[in-house]
Amino acid sequence: MSHLAGTQTHQPQDEPMDNPTIAYTEPHPREAKELRINLPKPFNGNRSNLNRFIQDCAVYLKINRKVYDDDDKKIAFMLSLLDSGEPAMWKEQFIKSTMDGDEIDFPIYEEFLQLFKNAFKDVDQVNEAMNDLGQLRQGNKTAEEHTTTFRLLVGKAGISSTNNPNHRVLIDLYQKSLKPKLVERIMSMERIPETIEEWCDKAILFDNNW
Repeated sequence: MSHLAGTQTHQPQDEPMDNPTIAYTEPHPREAKELRINLPKPFNGNRSNLNRFIQDCAVYLKINRKVYDDDDKKIAFMLSLLDSGEPAMWKEQFIKSTMDGDEIDFPIYEEFLQLFKNAFKDVDQVNEAMNDLGQLRQGNKTAEEHTTTFRLLVGKAGISSTNNPNHRVLIDLYQKSLKPKLVERIMSMERIPETIEEWCDKAILFDNNW
């Protein structure tokens, strides 16, 4: 019997494959898109429109806070709306005051806003408000009603901040405007209020408990 030599069959083997490299690209953050809703009208220098202009800018900057996300951008936005007349001249002088050579160094936004308000505040309105504060009396009104009127006039006078150096003047005006018995009760406290806000709070508290 003949022995057949078996032939060894070699199965083809898969060629080793290089591991594919998967490229991963970090997604680019989407740039914030400015929403042009109620774009404020440029300020023309009319003092009676000052508060409206500032409020309109505040709303616009709030809506677009992802675009105007630092003080420099906020200031630049408001400056862009001062494009004629007295406001344009003020803008030129303001920018000049912030320049060191070719570099611009803006202040913080709150400081800019205060400078802007001081430059265009209605002097007649301030004088009228201060005059009204001097003549204001509580009369038959509750301390809460009276304090609301007082605060409105203080706001018109532009001295509403408790940190303002004029707060001592406001305390004197408020004391004179209250009922004498209410002032006596507050002054008899072991710790006399030191700020205008403390005076207002104590006046309302004591008046409600009478």
